[in-house]
Amino acid sequence: MIQKYIFLFTLYFLLSFSSAAQLSAILKSPPYYIKTVKLDNGKQPKSSPIIQLGHRLYFSFDDLQADEKEYSYNIKRFDAYWQPSILNESEFIDGFASDIITDINQSSGTLQSYTHYSLQLPNENTRILLSGNYLLEILDEDGEVVFNKPFILYQKDINVGVQVKWPNEVSIKDQKQMIYFSLYKTGYTILNESENLLVKVFQNNNLNYSINFHQPTFYKGDEWVYHYPQQALFDGINEFRRFECKDLRGFNYGIAYKELTDKLYDFYTYTATPRTHYLYYKDIDGCYILTSEQAFDNVNTEADYVQVHFAYNGDIPQNNKLYVIGRFNDFNPQSADELKLNPETGLYENTQLLKQAYYDYMFVTKNSQGQINRTSIEGDFAQTENDYTVLVYYKAPGARYTKIIGYGTANSDNIR
Repeated sequence: MIQKYIFLFTLYFLLSFSSAAQLSAILKSPPYYIKTVKLDNGKQPKSSPIIQLGHRLYFSFDDLQADEKEYSYNIKRFDAYWQPSILNESEFIDGFASDIITDINQSSGTLQSYTHYSLQLPNENTRILLSGNYLLEILDEDGEVVFNKPFILYQKDINVGVQVKWPNEVSIKDQKQMIYFSLYKTGYTILNESENLLVKVFQNNNLNYSINFHQPTFYKGDEWVYHYPQQALFDGINEFRRFECKDLRGFNYGIAYKELTDKLYDFYTYTATPRTHYLYYKDIDGCYILTSEQAFDNVNTEADYVQVHFAYNGDIPQNNKLYVIGRFNDFNPQSADELKLNPETGLYENTQLLKQAYYDYMFVTKNSQGQINRTSIEGDFAQTENDYTVLVYYKAPGARYTKIIGYGTANSDNIR
């Protein structure tokens, strides 16, 4: 029986990361001069790239070259596993899938000059018709893709009930969080669910990692129950670390000191160490909120950029690299996010050029196979507050596309 559980857990682990690998394979990171790329539902304090179909999508970025380029956008559709859709654009777009970004504003009163570009969808030229997985591409004047950003649109054709529970296994009860959920499909027909239905569970709206399910464990009429105590397990991790750089002159939480050098302010976070116990405070699950004491009218164009210095004092697993992540880099560590050992200080260090804001962040390690470990530095605690989102993908027999027919959420503050 134990070997069976180990096999099933390994299988689901591989399925989860295969989906993430497929997404990471199609992502293109912004160049060095593109900063603060945001695509979300506009909700504060916890914004999300998972948005209800027909609701407003907010997208923006800054170009530090501070000229006025002609950027355009292009929307691409993908299936549940981030493979390109076979649909024509006219089948999922009302209007144009591509258009020029016309909402352009210059920064005002900042040490770092930049041009701010913004876009809202739907708009008078573009309306997305179908739920599913999408990429928003940004193209330059030559039609070359500069960078892209994923998002997911869902519908609520069926109801989804979600609960966060303590694990059944005593040995992991202090570290893991178990997700228990049901689909209530009253009035909605789902055929051959073992092949046509896919349910994804996300933690903290991180699109890079999900646990995937197909077959319900049992049926209670129109309620389909998913109870997988050995597979529906997430690391509890720890509350996110946090700092703010909203005030160029006054106090900022999480900042040891700051100084004005090379025409920009340098903000130094407190040197981090490994966290071996749970730390309670109310975080915003990795998100960030643009805010500036120096912005009087519009934070999008009046907030400045600062050099934020991260430092870590401690060991990391052998043959691993250390990164800083958060919503500011889509929880997707790249080379620019790596903390490298400074032989002069003996600390792992990294510097990020960030816009004035309140930031959540954490440190993770990545091994030589590219697997990210979020607990090696931060610890793993079941009492941590985390958001969970369940999305139900369904491709009806004979259909040419997969749609998202269900959406549910839960928070581990209500763990049972």
